[in-house]
Amino acid sequence: MQQLFFYVKIYNMKTMRIAICDDEAHIRESVGTLVRNNLQDCLIDMFCAGEELLSAPEVYDIYFLDIQMPGLDGMETAELLRDGKAEESVIIFITAFTEFMANAFDVNAFHYLVKPVDEEKFESVFLKALAALHKLQKDADRFIIVKSEDTRVKILTKDIFYVESRGKKIVIHSRGGIVETYGKIGAMEESLGDMFYRCHRCYMVNMGHIKRYNAATIRLVNGDDIILAQKKYPDFVKTFMRFVGD
Repeated sequence: MQQLFFYVKIYNMKTMRIAICDDEAHIRESVGTLVRNNLQDCLIDMFCAGEELLSAPEVYDIYFLDIQMPGLDGMETAELLRDGKAEESVIIFITAFTEFMANAFDVNAFHYLVKPVDEEKFESVFLKALAALHKLQKDADRFIIVKSEDTRVKILTKDIFYVESRGKKIVIHSRGGIVETYGKIGAMEESLGDMFYRCHRCYMVNMGHIKRYNAATIRLVNGDDIILAQKKYPDFVKTFMRFVGD
């Protein structure tokens, strides 16, 4: 129980908002009880359909989504959440059919729980989700300042999709647009830290924004494709899987 109190202490500065979306009332109530057993200071909203959840104005820290629901299923709901207001929230699927989980990677799902939900498994996944949110909050304020022409620009590292080397210039692709500066990608690599991976001599990618990849290409959530060097592929897969696990 010491681990539980540790995570509760981390989050006593902010009341967690949690959404539970399942078309079965007893599943909603069961998951809600498990949440309260592990984190009393939280706000829980329950929804019986993906459409109802998407119409809610709130942004939740953690979403529990049933995979199979009438209308929009859990995967479709998660994709719309990722494209809209919940880009950095934790999504945990609830499912009776694990074969659907192959598609969870596309929506950056954190984990999944199999029905009927086991109490010990729930606690393990939930506490890891709280730790992941804590790390996201710590990383949210990290930034770099670069000189672009005569202006110094502050860029949050979490907003950077990837960094590109073009001759003597560094091109930073971020939510705020493209910023060009002079420098070496190696120096930028040291500044940005372990959330970024040097996937090619000319590219460095933010692993938090990877949507999919193959042996030659990485697709980012903004739709851009960047090169993955063939010799880097085995190490990239290990590093990315470790990042996802963490």
